[in-house]
Amino acid sequence: MVEPNTIAFLHIGKTAGTQIQHITQQLKSYGLNIIKCNHDIKLKNLKNNIPYFFSIRKPSSRFKSGFYSRKRKGQPRIYSEWTKFEAIAFQQFEHANELAESLMRNDEVGFNSRIAIKSIRHTGMQQVDWFEGASVLEQRPPIHIIRQENFKIDMQELIKSVGLEVNVNDFISTNTKTAHKNDYKDTPELSQLAVENLEKWYIQDHFFYNQCEHWLKQKNINFPRC
Repeated sequence: MVEPNTIAFLHIGKTAGTQIQHITQQLKSYGLNIIKCNHDIKLKNLKNNIPYFFSIRKPSSRFKSGFYSRKRKGQPRIYSEWTKFEAIAFQQFEHANELAESLMRNDEVGFNSRIAIKSIRHTGMQQVDWFEGASVLEQRPPIHIIRQENFKIDMQELIKSVGLEVNVNDFISTNTKTAHKNDYKDTPELSQLAVENLEKWYIQDHFFYNQCEHWLKQKNINFPRC
C-alpha cells in the first residue's frame, strides 16, 4: 500500500541526484513524501501503483563526472573504495579524456580502455539501463523528467506538477559538498575525438536523451537550455 503523496525518485547515477534529494527532503514539510531509490533500483523494481520521476544528463558530461567521482572514491561527500577493477582502470588512465580518446582504437590501449569504461561504476552503465524497453515513456510514463542541463527549470516544473507553489531557488544548495558538485577546471577538457567516441559508445543513451526531450515537448515543456 503506497502512502498518499508518495513519489519515487528513480536515481540514475551522476544526474544531479544529490541536489534533488536535498530539495525533496525540504519539501516534506509541505506534505510531499519523495522516496529516493538507491542506484541498484530499476523501474521494474518499483510497484506499479507508485508515481515516479527521474533525472538524466548528456552522456559525455555524465561520463566525465562519473570518471572523476570514482577516481576521488566519492569524496568529499562519501568514501567508497575502488574495486580491484577500478584500481586497474585508474592506473591505466589518469584522465577521462585519455580514456575516451582511446575507446575506438584497434590495439591494446583501445582494448584496455573498453574494459576500463565498463569497470568504473557510473561509466559502465547507460542511463537507459534503468528501464526496460525504449517505449517506457508511453507504457509507464513518469510524472516528470529532470534534465541536469536544465535543472532549475525542470525541477520547478516537477514542483508545480505535484501542486506546490514554491520557488525551487529557495531550496537549492550552493554548498559543493551538500550538492556533490565538483570543479573540473584542473582536468583536461574532452576533445572532439573524445566526444565523438563517447557518442558512439553511449549511442543508446543519446537516443534515450533525445526521446526524453521529445516526451517533454509533448507535455508542452519546451524550454530553452540554461
